Amino acid sequence: MAEYAKLVKVKTNNVNDKGFKATLQLPSSKTLPGIYDYINFYVGIGTYECGISCKDNSDWRENGVLKWRAFMNGESSTTYGQNKYSDGGIVTISIERNDQNIVEFRVNGVKISNFTKPLTTYENSARLILAAYQATGTTPPLAPWKVKHHQVRAYEMKYKNSSGNWVAFTNGSNVTTEEWPPGVATPDGMKYTLDKSYIGNAEVYASLNK
Repeated sequence: MAEYAKLVKVKTNNVNDKGFKATLQLPSSKTLPGIYDYINFYVGIGTYECGISCKDNSDWRENGVLKWRAFMNGESSTTYGQNKYSDGGIVTISIERNDQNIVEFRVNGVKISNFTKPLTTYENSARLILAAYQATGTTPPLAPWKVKHHQVRAYEMKYKNSSGNWVAFTNGSNVTTEEWPPGVATPDGMKYTLDKSYIGNAEVYASLNK
């Protein structure tokens, strides 16, 4: 993967599952030094990835304050929702394929996607990803890591199983951290701090600020 990024992955590891949802309490603050840096918290199924994004761009600002926006990545394009969300705010995101195998993305229970093509390949399982990307290149030696955010809380996590039922996600073994590019050391050793001690309640915490 040709990106400089750090991630927390919450995956069902079953490609037959039909969706994933979670409520997020967004970080109280974030640091995005570069105009191409971003933080994405999203749910995915197959090749579709939709969630909440932040980057230092005028379209993400409201009265001069940097906010968060929904994004929808699928069917060869990325689109964005118009609503903006504040640091520390609570947002529920969900993705699922319906009975016609059309992917639907919802924010706070309201469908905002316009996908139209049936999902026919299931090579990537239903998931929640917490991720930060830094646009300083992937050629060693890597630049020091500067994209940061305070704690994000993901709770009420559920996946839609192959029978179409929503089930609480409580498998801590399927909650992991990852760094890109793989096998290349970050100069400062910066990694996600992950707390999955509440996974029995379908809840995890993660921060990237040390």
